Formats: sequence, structure tokens, C-alpha cells
Amino acid sequence: MAFRFTLWLRGLILLLVVQFVLGVWLNLYGKFPDTKSVARAAMYSGDPVLSAHMALAVVLVLAAFVVAIYAFTAEAPPRLRWFTLGGFLALLAAYEAGVELIVSGFTSNVDSAVMAVAFFVAMGFFGLGLRYARIAPPPAVPETPASPA
Repeated sequence: MAFRFTLWLRGLILLLVVQFVLGVWLNLYGKFPDTKSVARAAMYSGDPVLSAHMALAVVLVLAAFVVAIYAFTAEAPPRLRWFTLGGFLALLAAYEAGVELIVSGFTSNVDSAVMAVAFFVAMGFFGLGLRYARIAPPPAVPETPASPA
């Protein structure tokens, strides 16, 4: 089955919307653990929304990595390559800001703001990628040579 950029990008955008809703809920009503350890925050958060937010962050980064790698290896149009790479790098920045927020004991407003801004940048890149993937021809999939009979 062919890799479908539009399907993957729609999925990433949908997961980003869910991540945003979880993040807003946490910002307003969340209960944060008394720890500066990322592992303890993930395992013993006591708040299922925080745990879901952290798990979804890992899924988003991995999925964006897969899409960016495939865009470069499948000879996708250059704009689509750069949009997916930009989205991946923005998600990495949001992830790093989230880790720094945990290390600060959930007290750094700067890290929270960086996480939000990087989220919107990623959403923009993936949205532009989705728009461009719709009008661009599908990337060429390398054919495997026929094996001798």
C-alpha cells in the first residue's frame, strides 16, 4: 500500500488538536506532581490527562519523524519535504519545552509559552503540507527490480 501523505498529515493535525485540548485543560485544571523528574512525572502523575498529554507528545514526535523521513526518501516535492521537516522540528521544540517545564517543577511560564508557540508552528507547517500534498502529484515510489525466475 502506498504511503499517503494526506492521510498521515490529517492524522497528525487531528492528534495535534487533541494535544491542544489536553494542554489547555491541564493549564486550567491540571494537578501536577511534586517532582522535577520526567520519569516520575510520567509514571506517578496522578492526573490521567497529564499522562495522556505526555504519551501523545511521544506519539506525535515519532509520527512526524516517520512522515519527514518518508518525504525525503520518496522524492516528494521539495515544498512538502520542508513543510514536514519544519513540523517535525517544531514538535521537537515543543517536546523539549515540555521536558524543561517538568524539570522546572511545572513552574516555568516561559517553557509553557514555548510549548504553545511551537505547537502552533507545527500545526501551521503540517497544515501547509496538507494543502500542498493535495495539489502536488504523489511522490514516486521506487520500483523493486524483478527477481530472475
